[in-house]
Amino acid sequence: MFIAPIQRLERVIVVAAMLIACNGCGSDQNGGAAAAPPTSGDSSPPNTADSTKINDADPAVIYSRGNDKTQDWNYIQSASEDYAQDEHSSNFVRGGGAITGVGAVINFSGTGITWIGKKGPNYGVAAYSIDGGSAKTVDNYSATSVSQNANVTISGLSAGAHVLSIALLDKKNDASSDYWQTIDAFTVEGSGLAPSQGTLSGYDSPDLKFTGTWNGGKVSDDSDLSGGHYWSDTPGSSLSWTFVGSLVEVFGRPDFEDGYMDVYIDSGPKPVATVNGHWGMADDDALNSSMLFATRLAAGQHTIKLVVTGKKDDSARNSYVQIDELIAFQ
Repeated sequence: MFIAPIQRLERVIVVAAMLIACNGCGSDQNGGAAAAPPTSGDSSPPNTADSTKINDADPAVIYSRGNDKTQDWNYIQSASEDYAQDEHSSNFVRGGGAITGVGAVINFSGTGITWIGKKGPNYGVAAYSIDGGSAKTVDNYSATSVSQNANVTISGLSAGAHVLSIALLDKKNDASSDYWQTIDAFTVEGSGLAPSQGTLSGYDSPDLKFTGTWNGGKVSDDSDLSGGHYWSDTPGSSLSWTFVGSLVEVFGRPDFEDGYMDVYIDSGPKPVATVNGHWGMADDDALNSSMLFATRLAAGQHTIKLVVTGKKDDSARNSYVQIDELIAFQ
């Protein structure tokens, strides 16, 4: 929890990776040189008549962010084997928490989507889910390198707004040498949705309503989607937002000091989800702008309420909830 790249906030009680461009190179999570993931010259899967190809650098894709010292994703350009000659790749994983690796999400309107990525001898296992549903896994290890590979295809969705989330796991095939994953492109049976096409509410937004004890601050290293974030570890404290839409997403800052939050929708007496924001075993703000929760709803006006439980898993240091931005799509 910090508001300046070199200054951490003290825990004051009051009433949830930077993308670095390089030419044909990668870097590790500590900013040092790292071997770029393997590549090959496979051709791109063709578009179908009703599909849209979305490049990895499109605004519809939201990547988790590090800070001024740590980057979550490597933005690699001038890669001739990639669609549009660029990609986002990462091998940044950490054990010890409910969240084990960096992530990316793509918002789209349509009935299906394909993640175009890579497979290779240094690729690991990724988790993916649609609209915040149960996660499934894909092992992208291959003895030979494959570019522009259809890693995951999801079809048969109801027409409307959806979000596909992808997260690195600290798991890999025994034969793999690393945990790399690549976002090269997506083929959507429909079209992409940039955040600007939705409704946003984040730091300093008058639409957010608070109860209990919260603190907040801006960041100067672009590690938050909304320019800042709020946090609390006081049980029962809540943050609420009323919006119009059929898809809502919550972005925050997973960390070693984070615990559980309950998510309520409208007047439901029971939470629709309990989210554990624990990431890793170091308090270094290395995973930010990360999607913590998503769900589809009947189109219309809704209220989402995030409640601090004051609970944590056995290996987390504290029970904080850290919130950055909420996004809704019609």
